Amino acid sequence: MTTPHTTAATIAEIISSVPAFVVSQMSRAYALANTPDQQQAILDAMPDFGVTPAQALTLYATMQTALASIGLAGNLPAADLTIFQPQPDGSVTYVAPPEPEPEPTPEPTPVIEQ
Repeated sequence: MTTPHTTAATIAEIISSVPAFVVSQMSRAYALANTPDQQQAILDAMPDFGVTPAQALTLYATMQTALASIGLAGNLPAADLTIFQPQPDGSVTYVAPPEPEPEPTPEPTPVIEQ
């Protein structure tokens, strides 16, 4: 027979596992969305599966912010709206981040002859 105590324990177990599951799925989606050289093609194909890229981006950003606000986002990156730019029609344009500046070459140290 189930008691209120065992039911409460089951509910606590279920609730406490939700954030880890959500973070795991969001990390997977983030990695897939950032497949090199395929970002825009992936975004353009999303409506074929019933979700606009803007909906996906909004959901990701909202969930990441909520998880971060309660300290459960872990290493889940925030949505970068400078790279994934939502458009009024529900599409999202991928803008590749700029290449990092090369490290400056140090000037050779002059040799002083004595």
